[in-house]
Amino acid sequence: MTVRNLLLSILLMVAAKGLMAQDAAAPAGGGTYRSFTPADQWEVGLNAGLPFVSGDLDSKLGFGGGLHVRKAFDHVFSLRAGALYARTKNELATAQSSSEMSWFSGSLQVVAALNNIRFNKPYRKVLLNAYAGIGATSFTTDYKNILQVDGSRNGEFKSGLSPYAETGLGLAFRVSPKFNIGIEYGIAFVLGGNGDLLDGNENVDARSTTYRDYLHYPNLRLNFNLGGKDKSGAMRSEPLYWANPLAQVSEAIAALEARPVFDLTDTDGDGVIDMIDQEKESPAGARVDTRGVTLDSDGDKVPDYKDKEPFSPPGYKVNADGVAQVPPGLTEADVNRIVDAKLANFKLPTQEGLADWFLPVINFANDSYAISYSEYTKLYQVAQVMKNNPKIRVTVTGHTDQTGSDTYNNVLSYNRAKAAIEFLVNQHGIARDRLVLDWAGKSSALVPARSSQINRRVEFRVAKPGETDKPRPEGPAAGKGRFMGNKATGY
Repeated sequence: MTVRNLLLSILLMVAAKGLMAQDAAAPAGGGTYRSFTPADQWEVGLNAGLPFVSGDLDSKLGFGGGLHVRKAFDHVFSLRAGALYARTKNELATAQSSSEMSWFSGSLQVVAALNNIRFNKPYRKVLLNAYAGIGATSFTTDYKNILQVDGSRNGEFKSGLSPYAETGLGLAFRVSPKFNIGIEYGIAFVLGGNGDLLDGNENVDARSTTYRDYLHYPNLRLNFNLGGKDKSGAMRSEPLYWANPLAQVSEAIAALEARPVFDLTDTDGDGVIDMIDQEKESPAGARVDTRGVTLDSDGDKVPDYKDKEPFSPPGYKVNADGVAQVPPGLTEADVNRIVDAKLANFKLPTQEGLADWFLPVINFANDSYAISYSEYTKLYQVAQVMKNNPKIRVTVTGHTDQTGSDTYNNVLSYNRAKAAIEFLVNQHGIARDRLVLDWAGKSSALVPARSSQINRRVEFRVAKPGETDKPRPEGPAAGKGRFMGNKATGY
């Protein structure tokens, strides 16, 4: 019954805190509410102490250690979950009786910061904590020469999982925003029939004064605050039980007090009040910008109210009146003289000079004389040169890479030159007699590579006088795909 009542009390406390938070989040009248409670960090900690059991036998100091996680509800109350391992001894020298108890438990505590109700500092330096909680423990007691109900004197008692309650006080000392040291004194007692067996001596006499044993745990705590930024990107504060409940309110009030008094004085009458006027003595009637500075629209360092040309063309010097000093423009006679001088030194290219012109080269895929779309632009350029120079003839020379035999490559280079000529004739209307077919096989490689697209090409140059088509070489058909065979047989 006692455990149930304690659990019910804790649940009612948590529910009450939730209702209080909802009331705070929804102010009367439906107005906008600003919360001054910052997002805070979590506390994790380690503890070590000297536990002992007060009961029917004389107690001896043992050793114990544990860890915990703590999160604040508000500036006073927080919830702490922890685990503890402890080991103690008891003995009765006159009767040569002794016991040894090992304890392992987990608990949930409500912690109250009793002195975090003063508002004179942003953070507490010293914190007085009180706590109460419940948990579950599993303890084992080895006893010697202690009379039990069943008549035995030596043995071991295992509690199984038993509920217990605890309470305590502590002091914590703030070392830095991320670390504090605490000392605490806690007392725990097991609920139910196992409550008198921590020291191994069970009292069955109702008149006994030590019916229940208590585990005392004086300990030292090392506490660390963890947490980075909140959802808004602001740094989380220290846990709320360290922070002044009115810190943010005080900061907001200080910010309001630091605001300048709103003053509508406009000394120079330019329409910009002195509070934001960067030129408080502008000339009367002068146009100013939003900062109260006299306008200089063209940036020539002559203010508009003095500038006779407020929008002078950029790049020219201005005189004291802000007028750009633009040199006089050219007359028609000047333009004609310049053009005549240029034309006098201009010479059109002759047909002989065309021999040194650069004409594009087209390339082919391996073992192919098909012209790809990517080469159409180059052939168009060749055709335009020939159309603009109707008296010239062009030699079209085919080439191959080093793959295959001489006989095969000669035919393939012939086919490539022929394909380029047919394209110029059929697609661009160039007369066939203006194009001279030539082939070179693999004898004129541009790069020393066995297989290279750079070598698989057709070149164009201005034909020499009297140059004619080169006949097709002897050899098998070439350029219809991947060739098969032996070089010795002509492939």
